[in-house]
Amino acid sequence: MKKIRQTSELEELEKDFSSLFDDEDKAREQALKLSREITRFSSQAIKNIHHLEFKQAKDFLVSAEKSLKNAKNILVDFPEIRYAGFIHNAEKELIEGLIFYTLIMEDKIYIPDFNEFDYISYLHGLSEAMGELRRYILDRIRKNEVNNLEYYLSLMDDVYYFLTSFDYPDALTRGLRRSVDVLRSLIEKTRSEITLVLQHKSLEERLKCQ
Repeated sequence: MKKIRQTSELEELEKDFSSLFDDEDKAREQALKLSREITRFSSQAIKNIHHLEFKQAKDFLVSAEKSLKNAKNILVDFPEIRYAGFIHNAEKELIEGLIFYTLIMEDKIYIPDFNEFDYISYLHGLSEAMGELRRYILDRIRKNEVNNLEYYLSLMDDVYYFLTSFDYPDALTRGLRRSVDVLRSLIEKTRSEITLVLQHKSLEERLKCQ
């Protein structure tokens, strides 16, 4: 039986496939670098917010947004890389920073343009931003600044109930349920701490009036 030789065809396929893999690998490396930038900028912005360095925080958030846009543009032809997970994680960190910044500076919850941001990343970022709000509350308590503590606690409750309305499989929500369970625990701890502080404050005021 005569063997069919296809060496030339396979060589052409090798060139074509290698070129495709090279393009994907290059795009992946560029996007990975940008995702690390996004995470670093977002983390620094959150740190600045806690230190009340709002101008610096805003600058880092703007830089992170630019890096995210660049990363998504690079991966526009590579959806299998775009949705591999690392862009979601970086975007979640950025959204966490944007939500926390807007809460402290504008006293409202940040809602982005969902043509630019992934809605599942937003839900995760919203949940984790409540952890930063708890830390902010504890800092206020340590400084004996108790105004608006109940407002912040009420806001955390609202976010929790909003997130619990999305009772879907983890495969769809990327594990949102676990994040919401952690949030519930944080809220109960925060509620207990605020209650103790306000009771102590009330007792102090009554003693002063005697």
